[in-house]
Amino acid sequence: MKTKKSNWNLAIWLCSATLFFSACNQNSGKTETATTEQTGDHAGHDMAAGSSNNKMMDLMHENMTAMQEMKMTGDVDHDFAQMMAIHHEGALTMAQEEVDNGQDSMLVNMAKQTLSAQKEEQEKLQKFVSSHQPAAADTAASMKLMQPMKTMMTSMDHNMKGTTDHHFASLMSMHHQSAIDMANAYLPNAKVPEIKAMAQKIIKDQEKEIQQLDTWLQAHPQQ
Repeated sequence: MKTKKSNWNLAIWLCSATLFFSACNQNSGKTETATTEQTGDHAGHDMAAGSSNNKMMDLMHENMTAMQEMKMTGDVDHDFAQMMAIHHEGALTMAQEEVDNGQDSMLVNMAKQTLSAQKEEQEKLQKFVSSHQPAAADTAASMKLMQPMKTMMTSMDHNMKGTTDHHFASLMSMHHQSAIDMANAYLPNAKVPEIKAMAQKIIKDQEKEIQQLDTWLQAHPQQ
């Protein structure tokens, strides 16, 4: 009698244990599925946040990132030359994008002129940086060169619509303005005549080009 009762109790226990572990496995599967779906959603959001349909804007961001990563020496002439050389690289890549995909003949011709003029200036700036031994002096003066870039980044329309021509005209105008602001921030502390003269030329040339770009934008409003 005891043996039958013991066997019956054992059968009940085994059945309960089987049901318990089965329920646990189902809950675990649901949790794993939910976690996977949630992770997938976040990954999708991250991918979307990092993507852009505006090639010109992407080039601008890459250029700004390169400038942010530049190490300041405290020698304002050296730092300005190095930063402006990087800044020119942004103008060159944007100009090449306009030459490759732009439709407006005036803007394409302006982009070609930018490729020629700024490549020449960039080479002069890079030559100075490679041959000049920086003398640490005024880090505060060098850091002021970064402010125009920060101002431009906060004022950009990251949802900009329109054609390659519109993107080029709008963003290059802003890019030129940041170069002018950098040059103006540098000039009060300039010591090297060659670099000072280049800064003054940059201001003159790019003010003229900004007027041309802004005039084009006014004559070609986005539809």
